[in-house]
Parts: sequence; C-alpha cells; structure tokens
Amino acid sequence: MTTQTLHVTRPSRSVLRTLTAVSNETVKGLRHGWSERWQILIEVPLVVTFLLILGYTVGKGQTMVSAGKLDWTLDPRQAAWLFVGMASYMYAYLHLQKMFWRLLVEIQSGTLEQTYLSPLPSWVHVVGGRVVAAVAETAVVVAVMFGVTSLIVDLDLHWRLEALAPLALLIVGAAGFALIVAGITLVWKRIQMLNDLVLMGVMFFSGAVLPRDAMPAWAEAAGAPIFLTHSVEGLRTVMLDGAAIPVSGQGGLIWTLGTAAAWFAAGLVVFRACERIALRQGSLSHF
Repeated sequence: MTTQTLHVTRPSRSVLRTLTAVSNETVKGLRHGWSERWQILIEVPLVVTFLLILGYTVGKGQTMVSAGKLDWTLDPRQAAWLFVGMASYMYAYLHLQKMFWRLLVEIQSGTLEQTYLSPLPSWVHVVGGRVVAAVAETAVVVAVMFGVTSLIVDLDLHWRLEALAPLALLIVGAAGFALIVAGITLVWKRIQMLNDLVLMGVMFFSGAVLPRDAMPAWAEAAGAPIFLTHSVEGLRTVMLDGAAIPVSGQGGLIWTLGTAAAWFAAGLVVFRACERIALRQGSLSHF
C-alpha cells in the first residue's frame, strides 16, 4: 500500500510543481504586459494609421497610373483583406518584440540565471510565459484596429470557429520564431536592428499586406516556408470567403501545420545551441 501511494504521489507532485511554475511564468508575463500598458496605448494609433494608409494605397497602382491620381476611397473587401493580414502580423510582431526586450532586461538585471532553478526547461520561461501576455496585448490592439476601421468602412468578416485552427498554429509558429531570436539574443545581445529587418521581411514575404500572386517568383518562393504565410491565408479563407480551410495548398492544413511545427522545432534547436554557447561564455547575466 505504501509503495503504491509513493508511485501515485510522486508524479502528482511533479505535475503540480510544473503547473505552478507555468502559471507563475504566465502571471509574470501578464504583469510585464500590464506595466507596458501606456506604451501599447501609444503604439495603437500608429498601427491604426499604418493600416489605414495601406488600405488607401495598396493595390491601387494601376488606378493611379491610368487616371493620373490616387482614388482616396477604401474598398470594403480590400480593407477586410488587409485587416486580417495586419492583425495576424501584429501578434507575431508583439510576441517577438516584447520577448526580446524583456529578455534583454532580465540579462541586464542579472535575473535570467534564476530561471535555471526552476523545474521547467529554460525555453518554457523564455516563451511560455509570454504567450498569454502576447495574446492579451494583441487582442487590445486588434480590437481598436477593428473599431476604428469599422467607423470608416464596413469590414464584412465571418467570425467562425474554424479560424481557431490557423490562429493556434500562428501562435505555435510565432513561438518558434521567438525562440530563434531569443537564442541569438543570449549570444549577441543587442540585435534590435536585426529584429526589425526580419520582421519587415516576414510582413512582406508572407503576404500579410501585399498579395503574393503579384510578387516576383523569387519573393513568392521565399514566402512559402514562413509560418505566417499559411496562417494568414487560412484565416482569410475562413473570415473573408466563409469557406472551409483546404487540406493542401497555400493556407491548407498540411502547410499550416507543417510550417508551424518546423519553425517551433527549429526554434528549440537554435535556442538550445545558443544557450550552450552563452553558458560556456558565462554571458547569461552580462553584456
């Protein structure tokens, strides 16, 4: 009876400790997000303005060339198409940028090494605690984007449960993306310019704001392996067309699942490799 009790109790205690550590990291991430609420509020008008400028200009090159002037009207279909792309991109942007700056603060303050006292793997601390915070921050930004844009043009979107699949895989792919950047940060620290360059490339090549079928062949090929490409396409299929997500092809379940899993696996590999380099250098808590 005693042996049975031990066998049952030990796993349950281990699970309880793991759940406690995960919840602590989640609360920590939410507290960081709340402490940055004014910064997020300042960023929201910039994001909304950028979305509206894109809505007025993207896809109107032919009209401007033939008529000699730009038609300053918002097409409802184009506006909805852009909204879905920008909303998806904003999650990847906020997840990556907030993770990078918070990780940098932990390195500067010397608290990063404390994560190795936890029963959780170090990569869970880097990414896991920031997922809920990133979702919450993105929800606020996207809600404001939707509200302001809806005052100007009617966004005809289909809010269906099928959109949860590409949305969940977007979160998984973004977590892998963040792990890659986190690993590089552990070794080289100040890489904010690289972050901005990579994020701009992701926005361009993924088709979040520009149609991929209008891109050169090399740019369209470059966007195929990006996780955001297929998540955005899947969301547009559901929310714009009201159709089911196909199994194969761009935006299909196979490509969306495959790219998200590949990015997450690559993130784990890169993070662990860079972490070992940083541990050998003793640079986890200083520049």
